[in-house]
Amino acid sequence: MLSGFIAILGKPNVGKSSLMNALVGEKVSIVTPKAQTTRDKILGIVTDADSQMVFLDTPGVHKPQSKLDSYMDKCIHTAADGVDATVIVLDASKKLTESEIAFIEKHLCTQKSVYVVINKTDLVSYDKIYPMLAQLAYLTRADGKRGAIKEIIPTSCYKGDNIELLRGYLKGELVEGDCYFDPDEITDKSERYMICEIIREKALLFLQDEVPHGIGVYIQTMEYKDGLANIDVDIICEKDSHKAIIIGEKGSKLKTIGERARADIEKLLGARVYLKLFVKVRADWRNKQNVLNDIGYNAKKNL
Repeated sequence: MLSGFIAILGKPNVGKSSLMNALVGEKVSIVTPKAQTTRDKILGIVTDADSQMVFLDTPGVHKPQSKLDSYMDKCIHTAADGVDATVIVLDASKKLTESEIAFIEKHLCTQKSVYVVINKTDLVSYDKIYPMLAQLAYLTRADGKRGAIKEIIPTSCYKGDNIELLRGYLKGELVEGDCYFDPDEITDKSERYMICEIIREKALLFLQDEVPHGIGVYIQTMEYKDGLANIDVDIICEKDSHKAIIIGEKGSKLKTIGERARADIEKLLGARVYLKLFVKVRADWRNKQNVLNDIGYNAKKNL
């Protein structure tokens, strides 16, 4: 049996979560157009007759400005340790930056296989991709202590372009060993975690830009009875003004978030769901470790 771990790294909003979902073939990581949607290290597991690939989706690389940001930064660094290969994702619709090139060079010095994915090719024509390929060309050759990029693969998660090709390359990085997870598992995260992420995803989609990254989601109670899941959830925000935005006029915004989340949660659980959302203000919660622990961003437990 072949098995191994593969880290998916890159700047915020380049499509890391979309790529992992495409590779796994199931939605295991939430996806929105907002930067820094992913806050945690999330595993996506692909098992076939002779192999198991474990993908690690990570938060976007950015400069930490709070304890939550520092937690996310640690997720990135721990994900890059102990893996069999690294996939660095670039956005085809944006210019390749010097910091991204430096990030790739850094990982080429780790003695691990590095693949570069130019994602979101459905948004641009190939004359936009060629300059990126030219900028990366010198990194396809080893130089001293720096290794070479194994492959550069343009992909579209929306269309599915080259996903199977990438999966095939990465399968070649696996080594002989036992499976790390049961064959029917597709992620390491619990139902409660996935429910909170679904609710946060809907909040990210429907709230204004200044609010979403200031919210956390926490399940107060969850119980099953007669095929019905009763779930009480707190949405935590930092300001009273944010609370008003989340609730919306006559509760309209909170109702929309709840309705959209409930539909996805019912698919996840395979049961009817009665979902109650409560909005609570916790000033500066992203810098309060006790609140971060309650929500699930506990570095000692999760990293």
